[in-house]
Amino acid sequence: MLDRDRTEVRRNGEWLDMPVEDLFRLARTSTVAQILERDDFANRYSAGEPIAILELLYPLLQGYDSVAIESDVELGGTDQTFNLLLAREVQRAYDMEPQSILTMPILPGIDGVQKMSKSLGNYVGVEDPPEEMFGKLMRVPDEAMPTYYSLLLDEEPQADPREAKRHMAFALTERYHGVEAAAAAQDRFDTLHVRRELPDEIDEFEFSPDDGQVHLPALMAEAFGLSRSEARRLLTQGGVRLDGSELDGGSLDVPADALDGAVLQVGRRRFKKLRRA
Repeated sequence: MLDRDRTEVRRNGEWLDMPVEDLFRLARTSTVAQILERDDFANRYSAGEPIAILELLYPLLQGYDSVAIESDVELGGTDQTFNLLLAREVQRAYDMEPQSILTMPILPGIDGVQKMSKSLGNYVGVEDPPEEMFGKLMRVPDEAMPTYYSLLLDEEPQADPREAKRHMAFALTERYHGVEAAAAAQDRFDTLHVRRELPDEIDEFEFSPDDGQVHLPALMAEAFGLSRSEARRLLTQGGVRLDGSELDGGSLDVPADALDGAVLQVGRRRFKKLRRA
C-alpha cells in the first residue's frame, strides 16, 4: 500500500517497507515508451482504451522481485516474456548481473482457445476428483490435442482423435489418482456418455412440497448447491433431465408426484434420486 512516505514490497514471503524514494528510483529504471511495448498495453493504447498508472508500474514491481531475491534464473510462461526481460533491465539498473530466463509454452484450457485459468473455468485441477478430471479432459477439442500431448505426455497423439483423447484422459487421471481410480473414472464416463446409462449409485434427496407443486429452480438450488438464477439458466439451455427426458425453461413448476422416485440430472455428471418426505 502507498502513503506519502512509504510503500510495501514482499520479499521471501514477508512484507517489507520500501521508502517512496526507492519506489521513485525503481520508476526511473524504465520509460513509458518501453512499458507500452508490451502487447496488451500497446493494443489498448492504440485502441484508445484507458491504462491505469498502477498497471504500468506492475511490470516494474515484478521486475524488482528479481532484485529483491537476487535471482539468477527465472522460469515463466511465454506470456510473461516481456516482464522477464524487463526484470533483467531492472537488475542492471541496480548494478546486478541480469538473470537468465526460461520460458515455457502456455497450455490452452479445455475450451482449446484461451490459456488454462481457474478464473475462466476452463481448467483441470490436479486435485480434481478422478471422474471430474477424466470428464474434463474428454472435453478438450481435437485441435488442441497435439499441444496437450506435447506438453503433458511428451508423445505423439494417436491417429484416431477419440482414442487419443481417451488415452490422454486415462494417462493423466492415472498420474494423479492411480490406475484403479482412472479405470473407474473411465467406466463411469462410458456409462454416462457412451452407453447413456445411469450410474449404479445415486445419492437421494428428500423434498417437501408445500402445495403439491415443486419449483424446480428452488429444488435444484437446494439439491445441487446452485443459485436459482444458475438453475434457470441450465433449464433454459437444456442441461437438466428428469428420468432421462430433457426439461426446458418452461418446466419451472412440476407436480410433486411426478418427482417422487425420479432421477434428476444436472449437467453430465450430477444426479439425485428424489424422494418425497
